[in-house]
Amino acid sequence: MNSQKILVLGATGYIGSGTVKTLANLKANVTAGVRDPSKAKELLISGAQVIKANMDQNQTELAKILSNYSSVYLVTPGNIDRTQITINAIQAAKQANVQYLLVVSVTCADNQDVLFGRQFNPIEKELKASGLKYGILRLPMFIDNVWGNNEPIRTHNTFYGPIDGDKKFVTVAVQDAALAAAIILQNPSKHIGKTYTITSDYKSSDDQAQAFSQALGKQIKYVNATFEGTKQALLKFMPEWQVDGVLELYKLIENNDFSQENYSNDFQQITGSKPTTNLSWMYQNFKAF
Repeated sequence: MNSQKILVLGATGYIGSGTVKTLANLKANVTAGVRDPSKAKELLISGAQVIKANMDQNQTELAKILSNYSSVYLVTPGNIDRTQITINAIQAAKQANVQYLLVVSVTCADNQDVLFGRQFNPIEKELKASGLKYGILRLPMFIDNVWGNNEPIRTHNTFYGPIDGDKKFVTVAVQDAALAAAIILQNPSKHIGKTYTITSDYKSSDDQAQAFSQALGKQIKYVNATFEGTKQALLKFMPEWQVDGVLELYKLIENNDFSQENYSNDFQQITGSKPTTNLSWMYQNFKAF
């Protein structure tokens, strides 16, 4: 099972580093491809190999690197040009005739009316047309985004968002997305041509507040900060194009869009494990809050 030589490209973000560490923990033969290896010491310590490789480098050069690996995971970057960058890497993988290519996508990839849909739909199409054996991991919003509310939860027992507290939506814990990817990459033959949606919980913001209250042993409340207020807060963490994309996801939630409400059992089917609920996530991280 662990004979696969696995390369994770885009290995320094939430999903990439989480997957590399999970694979290393499972004693897989995993290499992290990063732009600057000197900034990836944490991945080395976890037991992974680290090389300089990134999705937007010269296609022929990248193909040479990819040809050394049997399973490759493209973790689509948080870059405004991510469509073209990821397509470049898919074409390099085709040139290298990679045995299996797994790519991160989003739950709204079929929706051309939103930015993330317009970015990810061409990536999925390119992958499907590549002739390679492939898999797609569609992810919703991360429960781990609660880290952005760390200070108000610690100091004011409050967290904020742009929608009403009773609107339910799906989330994924980064550790669940990482485990699903790790299991697929180690044994890809069962996952050829599959599009999976990895979800961990389906709750409203008010439900989340209850879960956080239980885990932290203090009353946490959720406050609707409006779209404009949320935009100003998010601009501290990410560029404006990305903030606008995230706010479009919240608009989809507000409109009960299927892409934000579809709770899937794919995680359990792939891993045989129960997903990480909002409650169990906060129990794991309560010391920081």
